[in-house]
Amino acid sequence: MINFIKENKVIIILVVIYFFIFATLSSLRHYTFQTQTWDLAAFEQSFYNTVHGNLMWNNFEGTSHFAIHFSPFLLLLVPIYFVFQSPYTLLIIQSLALALGALPLYFLAKEKMEKKWAILVSLLYLLYPSLHWVNLFDFHAVPFAVPLILAAFYFIQKNNYLWSSIFLILTATVAENMIVAVFFIGVYLLLFKNRKYGLAVALLSLIYFILVAKVIMPAFGGGIVRLDRYTDFGDSATSIITGVILNPSLTLQTIFTQAKMIYLLKVFLSVAFLPFVAWQTLVLTIPGLLQNLLTTFNFQFANFYQYDSILIPFILISTALGIRKTLNKFSTKIVLGSVIFMTIAGFVWNSPLSPLNFPLPRFTDERAKVFREIVKQIPPEASVAAYTNLVPHLTHRQNINMLGHEKVLADYVIIDGDDLLGFASLEDFEIYFDNYRQAGQHEILLIDERYYILKPKK
Repeated sequence: MINFIKENKVIIILVVIYFFIFATLSSLRHYTFQTQTWDLAAFEQSFYNTVHGNLMWNNFEGTSHFAIHFSPFLLLLVPIYFVFQSPYTLLIIQSLALALGALPLYFLAKEKMEKKWAILVSLLYLLYPSLHWVNLFDFHAVPFAVPLILAAFYFIQKNNYLWSSIFLILTATVAENMIVAVFFIGVYLLLFKNRKYGLAVALLSLIYFILVAKVIMPAFGGGIVRLDRYTDFGDSATSIITGVILNPSLTLQTIFTQAKMIYLLKVFLSVAFLPFVAWQTLVLTIPGLLQNLLTTFNFQFANFYQYDSILIPFILISTALGIRKTLNKFSTKIVLGSVIFMTIAGFVWNSPLSPLNFPLPRFTDERAKVFREIVKQIPPEASVAAYTNLVPHLTHRQNINMLGHEKVLADYVIIDGDDLLGFASLEDFEIYFDNYRQAGQHEILLIDERYYILKPKK
């Protein structure tokens, strides 16, 4: 172990630095009330209810999370959460997982090039803006696929198909869209590396996807969701796929918009467009690009959310292979200079750590002090409807809802009078507020001429 640390101390130091920075920042986001109902609160209450005997249930989805997204991988995290039952636990585990993704990428790259270039590839990963945004935007299951896919590819490179299979199986358990990613890994292997193994991976992942979509998720009372984001092509998975293929003009019109071209520029700039040099590996990016480019749901191509998780490992694997090919054609100085220049440009333009983007005012917002005092006033057994940024701090109870989504009157209602998020209009909010006022069950407290607390009358 000591020799291992000595031989790889640079990458270990980089991983530790990344983990410290992002574990701290993600925890500070929560501490300063920047996390939200969607999605930290939904996951946090799912974990909380699981350790209390109700498998992945949360109030916000109104069912087990497995009915919405089948993510049995999350059960591996339950023992850790059982010991430390807090939103901070989830945020720190997520940061650790993404930090550790640099290690298999480093060892994969070291198989193909000199150590110093392998370190550079890992540094590109740790500096990749999309990874930063995924890490900081609350908690999700899909980011855990990033290190799992990178580990699988390292073992594929070593022709260790037992361990690669283990990591591919774990990847498929992260979420249903990651099953599609594993299918395309099988296609890639079938075309370019090991036909028998690739065919097995593709067929087994396809069978598993059908089982999840048609049997397991319906057994939880749900099924494949988010197809409504592709309704321009159809209203079912089959009609959407058919629409994309048979209506190429609509497909091209949907993809080639200014916002999506800027999105693609952000995705590839920070890795100096090197994935295009290793063009074969671009097959691996197909499910992620189709997911994010065929939708009109702008959050998926904003480059600020969890949706890039399906792209990140493949972009960096392609980058490693692209560097190796480029070094065979150009001098070391040209390659290194180009990579450094574009990485810095992409980082400054798009990373949340960049001086242009770092949200310092949010970490010093006086609102957080008020919110902390409000949270202290809510009894642990009370039902609550609250403003979205307060909800993740109130999930350890049976009944907690985002403001305006409660089915019956809550014991406590917390309103930010300057932000009516969740209501279509001021009129809708006034109707909502009048329902509580007319019921006559609550007294109203006003704090700082902005925040309203409705609490039961004594």
